[in-house]
Amino acid sequence: MVKYFIFAIILGILNVFNKMVNVKASEYLGNINGTLINYVEATIIAFVLSACAGNLNQLSISYIKTVPAYLYLGSVAGLVALIFLVIGTKKSTVMVSTIVVLIGQLSMSLVLDRIFFGQQISILKVIGIFCVIAGMTFREKIIKKSQTEQENN
Repeated sequence: MVKYFIFAIILGILNVFNKMVNVKASEYLGNINGTLINYVEATIIAFVLSACAGNLNQLSISYIKTVPAYLYLGSVAGLVALIFLVIGTKKSTVMVSTIVVLIGQLSMSLVLDRIFFGQQISILKVIGIFCVIAGMTFREKIIKKSQTEQENN
């Protein structure tokens, strides 16, 4: 169980660095090319992880053809989401965009758990999502208030 917490912390840190790299790449190369850099990076990481796990047979054309076509829609949705994420991160902060993505992932996981696994939507999880939204809103109000005070001085 501890190793999952360690992996979660490492992946959280890498996620923030990844967003910063994506934003900088899109500033210099444009949104589409910056996003392409992310996909090339993810492809290389996927190859390395597959090699380390000993699952290189999953990279063969014959195996890829057995995967149902609708499963590749996740890549398309991820690409669109990444483009929106890069654009949104340029207009806000990395922290805000990370929290917005977290809220979206938590909300969608509740919906998908309900649809595919028949789990009841937990009111505590919904309250938790709203607490995250409230905390982010409160933080933004404090930042705007301090910026207004600095401009007035």
